[in-house]
Amino acid sequence: MFQAIAIHHARPAHADAFLSFMHRVVEHVGDAPGLIEFTCWREAHGTRLYGCSRWESEADFQAALPRIMGMSSERREDWSEREDEVLLFARA
Repeated sequence: MFQAIAIHHARPAHADAFLSFMHRVVEHVGDAPGLIEFTCWREAHGTRLYGCSRWESEADFQAALPRIMGMSSERREDWSEREDEVLLFARA
């Protein structure tokens, strides 16, 4: 199993628009081969947003990257306070 977590540092004024975009990305990825779960999370008392996906394998995740990134042209640079962090995990 493989897990990817993208941490987005949203500007407060744009957090809702950013989260809406994230949900559209999840819909766009759909039922990609090997995808177990793809969810969006919002920090309870802040503006960080998290995209969490679990995959059967790292190869499945890598194969789905074009779908995951396929809507990047809709993302606005001013939504973020700083660059995203992406954490990749393999089952230990």
